[in-house]
Amino acid sequence: MEEMIMETVAPVATAAPSIAEKAVTGLGVAVLGMLTVFAGLVILIAFISLLSKFTGKDNKKKNNTPSGEVKKVEEAPAAPAAAPVEGIPAEVIAAITAALSVVMGEGKFVVRHVKRISNAPAWNRAGREEQVYSRF
Repeated sequence: MEEMIMETVAPVATAAPSIAEKAVTGLGVAVLGMLTVFAGLVILIAFISLLSKFTGKDNKKKNNTPSGEVKKVEEAPAAPAAAPVEGIPAEVIAAITAALSVVMGEGKFVVRHVKRISNAPAWNRAGREEQVYSRF
């Protein structure tokens, strides 16, 4: 009886794990971590694709023309050219209009006024930004 008590009370010395056992355990933890991350990514991709289907918004642009053909675009009637404003040449205004038409898509709009807004010194801009951001 006394021996049984001594066996349960006395700590049993265990051998330290070998380098091979440590390597196998480390690889197992690494593989488990990678599988967890990839499973999370797959779930996230599935959630985003389902969400885009439910909202009806697809980021893929639909191209109705075959890859070898060029789609002919009707030219819009020329709008009256804006005169140079505040020293901005007409070419710059035309470039701004072209950039806006690319960004906004096919729409009918006319650039009527161009105003340069970044002529203020850096300290003035920093003061304005500080006032704007302090109100948030």
